[in-house]
Amino acid sequence: MTIERQHYVPQGFLKGFTVIGNQSDKLIWVYEKLPNRRPRCVSIKSIAWKPYYYAQETETGASDTDSLEKTLAETIDNKIPLIIRSIDAKVGGAIDISKEDQGNLAYFLGLSFTRVPNFREGVNDIYSNIAQMVLDQKATRDPDLRNLVEKYGVKAKAKSWVSLKPMIQAAKDIANSALKKKWQFFVPPDGFSLISSDNPVHFSISDEFGSIMAGPAHPLAELVINLRGDLALVCTPKNYGKQFPVIQLNKQEAKRFNRGTARAAERFVFANHYSEGIEKLTKKYAGEKQAIKIG
Repeated sequence: MTIERQHYVPQGFLKGFTVIGNQSDKLIWVYEKLPNRRPRCVSIKSIAWKPYYYAQETETGASDTDSLEKTLAETIDNKIPLIIRSIDAKVGGAIDISKEDQGNLAYFLGLSFTRVPNFREGVNDIYSNIAQMVLDQKATRDPDLRNLVEKYGVKAKAKSWVSLKPMIQAAKDIANSALKKKWQFFVPPDGFSLISSDNPVHFSISDEFGSIMAGPAHPLAELVINLRGDLALVCTPKNYGKQFPVIQLNKQEAKRFNRGTARAAERFVFANHYSEGIEKLTKKYAGEKQAIKIG
């Protein structure tokens, strides 16, 4: 039996943002950046997926719709949410995390950045542009091909699966970079919940390093992910002393974390409750999203 709904933000991860006080851990509030779209409370099963998102072609040209989806489901998508839920964050203390769990969490961080449509579609566009350049060059040397291209408006387009290998490799690069940085865990104040999105990881380069064009695997990049409604992780190049400290956020600082998440979102923001403030925040950044230039 094939699996059509293939999630780019794992359901197990989204359970960390499901509705407060609900007996089930399957409902979540979804906010959209699109105009005239009101927040709605839905099942996590119904969001952050695309049909056969990890489908690819075999060496024989046959369609393989499930192998990567099943591999992710059986490994990282089930294992990492358990690690995240097990983190006991006590303000003023430090997180006790094994090297193995840190490595797995780092890879999850990288993959959460690269598996989303915003990243994969960018890679596909690059491959499509390369294919179009090749087609144009061939058409200049072949009059018959040029006539066909002009007559039918032929355009080259890469198959969607070409972004899968770059997705995995870039995730590894980001993970390796993150492991060399300082890890800090942040807890919001009582009564305040952190949010997530369809781009759950966002990054930045501090102004103190000057104007640098760099990606998330750059040594100076700071990576941020809200792990749960009550916990965030920052991997920073700055040296703040001990590793894995748990730091209390005030309300303004917690809002800044949510602001970064909403700003990076491509279309959807996820939260464990309805809030007029989150709705306004989502609409405020309707014209922005995290965009990566590759190459």
